[in-house]
Amino acid sequence: MAQVLPSTDLLTLIFEQPQISLIDEIDKMSTKDQAMLINLMETGIVSETRHNKTRTTHMKTSVFATSNNVSNIITPLQSRFFVVELPAYTYEQFYQISVDLLTKGHKLVSILLKISDKVWANSRNIRECVRVGRMAKSVDVIQFLVGNFLNQ
Repeated sequence: MAQVLPSTDLLTLIFEQPQISLIDEIDKMSTKDQAMLINLMETGIVSETRHNKTRTTHMKTSVFATSNNVSNIITPLQSRFFVVELPAYTYEQFYQISVDLLTKGHKLVSILLKISDKVWANSRNIRECVRVGRMAKSVDVIQFLVGNFLNQ
C-alpha cells in the first residue's frame, strides 16, 4: 500500500512496521527524518517521544528511495544506499513520455509536438510539459509560456 505523508506522519507509518519502505524524493526529507532513517537502518530501533511519553519499536525493514539530488541527503544516510544513476532521457523518450502524459488531456498532436520541442529546448523537464500542456490552447500560448516562464 502506497501512502503520501507529511513529514510529521513518517514515524506513524514506521510504527506500522512495514517490511519494505519505499520513499520517493528522499532528498526533500528534513534532516531530522533522515537521521531517524539512519537509526532505523542501523539498529532496527525507532523511538518517539511526545507529551512526555516514549514509544519504541524494534523492526526489520528494507528501505528503497529515489532522489533528484543526492547532495541533499546527509552523508551518513547516503552511505547506507546503493546508488543507481539513471541516464537522462533521449529526445525520443522525452517525446513519447510527454505525448503519453498530454494525450490524457486530449491535446492535438500538433500542439503536443510543439510543447515537447519547446520544453526540450529550454529545460528538458517532463513536469514542465504537463504544466504547459494544461494551460496551452494554441501554439501562440505555448510560445508565450515557454518564452516567459521556463528556465532559459
